[in-house]
Amino acid sequence: MKKCCSLENIDVEIPDIIEREVEEQGGFDEICRSLSRHDTAAMAAMAKVLGDEKRLTMLLALARQRMCVCMLAELTGCTYSKCSYHIARLKDAGLIEPEHLGNYLIYSLTSHGREVVVPLKKIYEVKK
Repeated sequence: MKKCCSLENIDVEIPDIIEREVEEQGGFDEICRSLSRHDTAAMAAMAKVLGDEKRLTMLLALARQRMCVCMLAELTGCTYSKCSYHIARLKDAGLIEPEHLGNYLIYSLTSHGREVVVPLKKIYEVKK
């Protein structure tokens, strides 16, 4: 996707108030530069992780209680292999972490995972 970051390339008229606001922000080029492709790509990847209902269910459950794989599989109705796939996605995103407890792996939210879940729960509560 090619970015067009120059108001001169726009063939339609922009309202004067918007042009003034853009200038107050340092210009359109500056706005475009501030939107790093890496940041937006990372945010899109996180949105994909959070956009899955089973993974979101796991996160919300882990916000209440640490759990082993068998509990997460039961909770989501997933087979163990599918549950492991979802767990791997959550781990790769830095949202959950395992802890060995004897022969078990117990999963819990990371601090980053808590920082993500709390606002999601608030958004939902506001929407009710």
